[in-house]
Amino acid sequence: MVLTIVSFIVVLGVLVFIHEFGHYITAKKSDIMVSEFALGFGPKLLSKQVGETLYSIRAIPLGGFCNMVGEFPPDDSMPAEEREIYDKAKAKGRLFNQKSPLKRLAVILMGPIMNFLLAVLIFISAFAIFGVPTSTNEAAILGEVIPEQPAAEAGLRANDKILSINGQEVNNWNEMSELIRENSEQKISIRYQRNNQIKEITVTPMYSEESERGVIGVYPKLIREDVSLFSALTLGLEQSYRVFKMTILGFVQMFRESSAEDIGGPIMIASIIGQAARVGILNVLNWMAIISINLGIINLLPFPALDGGRILFIVVELIRGQPVDPRKESYVHMLGFAILMLLMVFIIYNDVMRTFFN
Repeated sequence: MVLTIVSFIVVLGVLVFIHEFGHYITAKKSDIMVSEFALGFGPKLLSKQVGETLYSIRAIPLGGFCNMVGEFPPDDSMPAEEREIYDKAKAKGRLFNQKSPLKRLAVILMGPIMNFLLAVLIFISAFAIFGVPTSTNEAAILGEVIPEQPAAEAGLRANDKILSINGQEVNNWNEMSELIRENSEQKISIRYQRNNQIKEITVTPMYSEESERGVIGVYPKLIREDVSLFSALTLGLEQSYRVFKMTILGFVQMFRESSAEDIGGPIMIASIIGQAARVGILNVLNWMAIISINLGIINLLPFPALDGGRILFIVVELIRGQPVDPRKESYVHMLGFAILMLLMVFIIYNDVMRTFFN
């Protein structure tokens, strides 16, 4: 549990930092005043004022923000201190909404772009450092345990060595697979070794329509081979493209089928990262890259309050030749944010029910 929580906070912190840093650095380069750069939401845990910007870490590690002065028009409820900052920035032409549409577009786009660049860098680094898989280890040692599959739910972890199934000794991966394959939808007892301790659990292999056999959601250990830096660069770019394409196709299918069954929230992500951490750093890096690409794509969706929603308003401004009324745009984003919060509550509820009550 501790490993899961720590790895989740670290991975999410890196992804959020990179995303918000994209907004932040582009805003600074565009001479937009940034009043706060924060990781997390809620009460401040740590904060430090450096020049005109407050840098803070907040209590709820599920996001972050880069507060650019002038993103939203001032109103009567704005505190006096914020109003003073707003007026000073306005007098110097440093409000977000005083900049050209193309500059604002660059600031908003740079968040998702940084997520994509991070994923590319991770994949390239992973291939350069760890090499490429060339074959699988024949031993009955678990290389990866897929979250929310029978093996994971029964408590099996990466690096567990399977000793026997239903009392029958297992000497290699093929023997183990055959015994699992033959017992689809039937309880089997698995005896295994973990850190010099012998343990036993009961698992029910589920029937896979794709492979037409029983599976428990495990993969063997991979044998890897070193590659050149140029090959790592090429492989990293190719892998990033494949993940990007598969993610887009997944979203299209989800919207086409109007299905929210596969949507995961913080608990599901934490579970996946926790499982990856038990396998090793390479698995954590791969999942970080995949989640980073997902985060970038989600933020580009043309929905109010997301980066894609803000981009849509800027595109409309470029087409019309004049901006949408800032107050109306602000109301749209506030409504979108409220809907997103309700959606997050629904996703977390699904996460809880799927994790603890299935």
